[in-house]
Formats: sequence, C-alpha cells, structure tokens
Amino acid sequence: MADNNPIIEDIQDNNQDNLKIDKDKVSAISKKVINSIFSRCGVAIADITIAEPIAFNASVYYNLNWSFKCRCSDKVLRNVSDDTHVLTTVGLDEYTQANTKELEKENSDKTKLFIDKLNSSSFKELYDLSGQIVCFNRLSAIGRTRCKTCHGTNQVPCEICGGKGRVTCPACHGSGADCQVCHSNGTVKCAHCNGTGHVKCKDCQSKGEQIVEREIIYDASCKKDIVIRLEVPGSNVKYTTFSKADEKTLLKAAHFENNNSGHEITHGYIATFSGQAPCYLIRVTVKNIKDPLDFILCGEDLKAICKPPVLDYVFQDEARLLSETLITAPDDVEEKVKCVKALGSKAIIVKTMRGIEGHEVEILKNEAVKNGITVESILNSTKGENHKAFSLKVASNIKILEAVTNELITNCQGFISEDFARNFSKNLISFVPMLMRLNPNSKLIWSTVTLITWLVMICFLYVANRPLAILFVFIFSSLICLFTSFALTKNWSYYSAVSMLKLTHKMKKVPSLTQEAVQSAKLMVGISIICVIAFVMMNGFLT
Repeated sequence: MADNNPIIEDIQDNNQDNLKIDKDKVSAISKKVINSIFSRCGVAIADITIAEPIAFNASVYYNLNWSFKCRCSDKVLRNVSDDTHVLTTVGLDEYTQANTKELEKENSDKTKLFIDKLNSSSFKELYDLSGQIVCFNRLSAIGRTRCKTCHGTNQVPCEICGGKGRVTCPACHGSGADCQVCHSNGTVKCAHCNGTGHVKCKDCQSKGEQIVEREIIYDASCKKDIVIRLEVPGSNVKYTTFSKADEKTLLKAAHFENNNSGHEITHGYIATFSGQAPCYLIRVTVKNIKDPLDFILCGEDLKAICKPPVLDYVFQDEARLLSETLITAPDDVEEKVKCVKALGSKAIIVKTMRGIEGHEVEILKNEAVKNGITVESILNSTKGENHKAFSLKVASNIKILEAVTNELITNCQGFISEDFARNFSKNLISFVPMLMRLNPNSKLIWSTVTLITWLVMICFLYVANRPLAILFVFIFSSLICLFTSFALTKNWSYYSAVSMLKLTHKMKKVPSLTQEAVQSAKLMVGISIICVIAFVMMNGFLT
C-alpha cells in the first residue's frame, strides 16, 4: 500500500506563484498570533513593537533511499504432474545461488530499466511508490527441498506429551499414591507416540523433503530521509533540527521540483528532490527585553515554526519571585500575596495552576487502583513506614510534574523552553498547597488578643466605674478586633488575592475566612456580655 501522508497531498498542484501571500495578510495574521500570546502573558500591547514581515525560503531536501534486495519464497506443491521437471535438492540450491547472483548484477537489463524509471519519474510518482515493495525482476523453478517442519528428520515432537514420551497418569492424576496403573510413578507411557516422544511429520509425509515452487525475487524498498535547512535573514541563526509539527508544516508548504538529482549506489538508488518552503520573518521587540525575538511563519496558513522561548524572558520575574517565596518566606503572608498577584496577572500561569489538582487526582487514582491501595495511604506515606506507598508517591510526583510541564508548554503554545517550563511547574506544584492554608499562627494570635482584651476591659471598668466607661470599652475592644482581623493576621488581603485564582487542592477550594469570622464573633459577644454585666452591677451598686 502507498503511504498516503497528508503532508505531500497536492504538492505538485501548487506552483511558486500560488505560494506568494499578500504582505498585508501576513502582517495581520502575525500581529494576531503575537498579540494573543503576549496578552495572555500579561504583557501590554503598547510594550510590543512588531516589524514588517521579511519573506524568505527554507530549503527542503527530500531523499528517497531505494534499497534492492534478493529474497526467496517457497510454495509447497501437493500434486505435480509426471512431465514436470523437478530439480533435486542439490540442484535447487545450485539454481538458487546461481540466479541470485545473476539478479543482483548491477548491470543487468531489468535493474537498469528500473533505475531509469526511478530517474525519470516525478516527485509525486516516486513518493507514491515509496510506500510499497516494488518487485522488478523474478525467476522461478520447481524442485525438492528439505522439509522446514521436521528439518529433514521425518519426525516432529509429539504434541500430546510434548516430546517427553510420558504423560500424567489418568488414574491418580499424577499423585502416584497406591496407583496400580502407573505403579506409583505418577506418569505412564504416551500412547500417541508409543513412548518415543516423536511422531511422523505430516507436512512431508515422513519423507524429510517437499516439492516446492521456489521464486527468486529481486525487489526494492524505500526509506525516506528529509533534510531541512532554515537560515534567518539578517542573523547567523540556522535551524537544522525541527519538531515533528514544524517538519510537517514545512513539508506541506514546500514546492518540490520534478528534477531528480539522484544517483545509483551499490544495490540501490537515491532519488533526491529539492524544494523551497516560503517563510516570513517577523522581528518583535519587547520592552525590558534586550534582544529582539524572531517569529517565523510558514506556508499559506502561516503557522508559527521554530518558536522562540519568549516566555522564558516574560516570566523571569514571576519565576524568581515564586522561587524566593518558596525558599525564604513560606509563612510570610505579605510575600505570598505579592507572589499571588504577580502570578494572577498571567492568564497562562493561572490556567496551569488550576489544572494541577486535576492531574494529581487522575494520576493518584490510577496508581491506587493499579496497585490495590487507597489514595490517602499514598498521600500520607512516609519513607520509613510504608515503602510501597512511598515508592508510589515518588513515582506519582514525577508523573504529575511531567503532566503539569506538558500542560504549561501547551498553554504557552510552545513559546517556552522545556527546562524553564519544568522548573516553573515544579515550583507551582509546591506553591499551590501553601496557598490553601491561612496564617498558621492565627488561632494563637486570636486567643492571646481575646484574653488580653478581656483583662484590659475588666481592669478599666474596675478603675473607671461609670456608664460612659462601658461605651468606651466596647468601642476600644471593637477596634482591637478589627485591627487583629485586617492588619495583624493579614488574612483578608491574602484571601482576596488567592480567591481570584479559583484553585482547589486535595478536592477542597480556597479556605474561607469562617475561622476568622468565628473568632471575631466570639470576641464581640464576650465584649457585649462583659459590658452588660458591668452595667448591671454598676447600676445595682449605685442604687
């Protein structure tokens, strides 16, 4: 079957004039692509300068490496007429050797004819042939040959006993306990082969040889070799290696000439076609990035190829801030809020962070089901306690990192290097659990503030035993409550920043401020009760 690769379809129907694209169209599409990726990175459009597109061609060399090979094929003949000339075993082997050498002669007429056909064929014709094994010369003869089943021994191993000559005793089923049939041996002689372990070969009728029609075939198979060279105009940058997607885009856009510059090799032929893939260079200058970035669009659909790692530069500050927050300030609320706001302004990063939970749940569930263990035991495992669960946890973390890295690269449309994406993803995975908890000292702070406030109120009311003092104490305590909620714990600003990310972790959403509200309510209720009791006691004392 021919290889119907959609990359090459309709290549010969295109010509160089049809591949020329209006520069206004190139400018419009390039601006759309570039503005889209930068806007999702939080870069203002005003900070981007896009130069006029520069048209150039990428050189594409398509090599079709034809390899000639001689092989034999035997067809067993059951019935042969008496007047058919049948070669002996030795005669058939001599015939095979002699004609194999004859077919493999490079100056034979049929080999020359086939090479001439390859040399004069168009690119599309050879491309269609390259998916097939093409036979261009063959000879055949009838003769005797050694049976391939029994290898000339006339016998094959018995299928019943597996060539052992004995089978399990049917009476005691191999136990041998007081068995009169096998005499306590557990096995008896195989009846099918009479204990010999071998039976007559059915394929050759126990003759050790067969009559076959041997066909000596000289055929050609093809391997494809693609060489692409792309030189960026106005710079020393040269691309020689491409991703599968970029290679597909360049091949689809390339216009191949039918001039075959191939040459003959030993037992083969190399057909070489050269082509040109139209490309457009758009040079982009970004504020605060020293060197300009080169965007390359290719083909009629203007797909981006050889994508520069733009986001390595754009996300540098966020990556540094994230790393510093994790290392030096994991409990610093202000630092976390600053980091969250920086990350939250980048739509690509936010989308990746939201996907972390999904990857964790899916991978951990798969590992748990596969190994018959619970997800909780994997999550809570430690190195010294459950070795199996801990090993699964380590393996799962590696898979999670790869999944998040791939998602980040996908979200970035490939405009990011793999190393940068992996390090960034690793820090994001570590950062998300940190965001899911409030100030760890919150409970201690509230307890301390509550006790001190009550103590101050009691002392103040005892010293200033007047009705106006109750109102003053209530207002003073309320201010302390508000100050503790908004300033001391900083959880309100923290919650406001984190909630915009809409993250989940371990099947839970961003923690609410219920704990803070309960603590505030307790303090306010305590203040009210103390004020009422003090007011009643003072009135009773005055009367």
